Amino acid sequence: MDLHTDVRHRRIGGWILGQELGRGGMGVVYAAVHEESGRRRALKVIRCEVDPSPEEAARFDREIEIGTALRHPHVVRMETSGRQGRLWYLVMERCTAGSLADLVRRQGPLPAARAVPLFLGALDGLSYAHTEGGTVHRDIKPQNLLLTAGPDGAEVVKIADFGLAKAYETAGLSGLTRTGGFGGTAAFIPRSQLVDFKYAKPYVDVWAAAASLYYALTGRTPRDFPPGRDPWLTVAHAPVVPVAEREATVPERLAAVVDHALDDDPARGFDTADRLRDALREALPDA
Repeated sequence: MDLHTDVRHRRIGGWILGQELGRGGMGVVYAAVHEESGRRRALKVIRCEVDPSPEEAARFDREIEIGTALRHPHVVRMETSGRQGRLWYLVMERCTAGSLADLVRRQGPLPAARAVPLFLGALDGLSYAHTEGGTVHRDIKPQNLLLTAGPDGAEVVKIADFGLAKAYETAGLSGLTRTGGFGGTAAFIPRSQLVDFKYAKPYVDVWAAAASLYYALTGRTPRDFPPGRDPWLTVAHAPVVPVAEREATVPERLAAVVDHALDDDPARGFDTADRLRDALREALPDA
């Protein structure tokens, strides 16, 4: 049964569900209003096909606790979570301008002067999560980079779903794209993540952030994914297409930084979010 129709009476955990904001492999996100306080948030609902064991449920809850503890201007704030039957729900800060993926679909590739500042913020959020929060996202992609207005009204990006990819995998929840025990989104993962998803290092998030910037600048994914071919085989064997071959208007210095960041050898790319952020700042067209 579709998750959208499985949420009874449009209420869950004291929240009234409104319009659907988005859906993906990990659940459906709704606008929500708290029945008693009137607070407006986003609520992600995840349906579990079978009841997880107590150990699996506890691992899921631990990962959610990690995500809830993250507090940074460029990380979507998770406030609480709960369970109703076979539905888990997460209450999160609502970002009102949609995702980076939505923006690029509507407007096409973004100019460097708009795209790069957004990613400087996202990389600040990644650096905080990796160093202060001690957690790796594992599924950075344009759909998980949400846009909203900052305190000064300027456009900012916030990273959504921190830690949830691992949570779904360890709890055995349905919906995570996987091959065997592997989870992730093929278009935005480095080759090394195929080898060891469970113990992924910060490098995989840095690579994925660079791949998302590549998408923002070109409207294309770094690798070509031929129809009908197993996408994981493409990740394992296909090279990354240089930025200049996708979009000749991207400034040369910036294209060089993104190409370097998308090296599939962790020893040659950027191993920390701070290093990629600093390189992008220096490559800004007006730098």
